[in-house]
Amino acid sequence: MEFLLIILLLCGSLLIRYNREVLLLIKILRHKPFSQNLKKNEQLTIEQQNALSAGLIIAEQHMFCWDSLESDARNSGKREQKYRLRTAWGVFSSESATECLSSFGTLHKLIDVAIDIYLNVPKEQWQSCINEQVPEGYREIIMSYCASLDQASSLLIENKVAENQDELHQILLRGSIAWDLGRLVYIARASYVAGYIDKDQAWQSINSVLPTVKQYFANWKEFGQSYMLGRAVSQPDDANYGLFDIYTQCTTSEESPWLKYPLNN
Repeated sequence: MEFLLIILLLCGSLLIRYNREVLLLIKILRHKPFSQNLKKNEQLTIEQQNALSAGLIIAEQHMFCWDSLESDARNSGKREQKYRLRTAWGVFSSESATECLSSFGTLHKLIDVAIDIYLNVPKEQWQSCINEQVPEGYREIIMSYCASLDQASSLLIENKVAENQDELHQILLRGSIAWDLGRLVYIARASYVAGYIDKDQAWQSINSVLPTVKQYFANWKEFGQSYMLGRAVSQPDDANYGLFDIYTQCTTSEESPWLKYPLNN
């Protein structure tokens, strides 16, 4: 009996210490792909749905519903989004949320500079090219992106984001702008759920990405490839194979909004 009590106390202390991790694991196990918000009080227009769909991969990653600005509180509540915004993007108030949304979206430009060098400059000349063409404050990060592109390219082939080298080359030429556009949609949604911005502010930020999405991509698959390229280059040591599974679901599942609401249809 005493041994059982010790075990129960130990389990209780671990639950308290790792409460967030345990709850998150439970949510992940309960989450169904492309869940809908059964409590939504408005229907989205096709344009709104397309704008929201730019954030589909990261929405699935964080277990957001796909068919409303709001999300299912069971999966992605206010407390969880405040934590994510604070730790990942330094957003902790209305002011910081507004500032982040207005200034976010330049990382892909650095990645695309690296891609251009990777495609057009011999490897032994990368550093001299960067020294000549890139301001000093960005040279180290550009070089790190160049160095990670071999690994990123292999990951895209291995996980069927690109079927072959020719398709990979086309993905690289289109660049990684989707990586920033998709995350901007998520930051706007999370900031709204967290109570930092109102609905109009959230939709203003989300709707702003759609013209750029349509300008750069013929369909959602191209968009998703660009998103996964940005992720693989910017976080080479965190491949996150689960994210590749999400990409596959987004591009192939009949339940995916990308198939229900084609881009440029």
